[in-house]
Amino acid sequence: MKDLISPSELQLQFSNDAFVLKTQQQIAKDFDKFNLGFGELFHDTAFPKKEIESMIAERIAELMKEGETRLLQLLYTIDLPEKEFLSLTTEPDFLQLLSEKILYREAYKVFLRNKFSLK
Repeated sequence: MKDLISPSELQLQFSNDAFVLKTQQQIAKDFDKFNLGFGELFHDTAFPKKEIESMIAERIAELMKEGETRLLQLLYTIDLPEKEFLSLTTEPDFLQLLSEKILYREAYKVFLRNKFSLK
């Protein structure tokens, strides 16, 4: 299925604090299923994109200590394609790249929900 928004257009959405907050809430919801909380401030305050990516990378590092299976379960929950994950596994900045992919996937879910929700 073709994406309904390009990565650069999705990047523009990060200038909207309401969009950022919804994205952070989506991230927290998915990570909470794996006992990887972000704290209350994450639900109420829009953070800069790079800071969100850094927080995601920290949670991924925590989860990786529990084994690859748990990480794959998280990626399945987020709906990140396995092929995208596998393409990153040999990269030296794996955590950073994976956190970017996760952020964009979560943001895309928020975008779709906003686009197709009944107003």
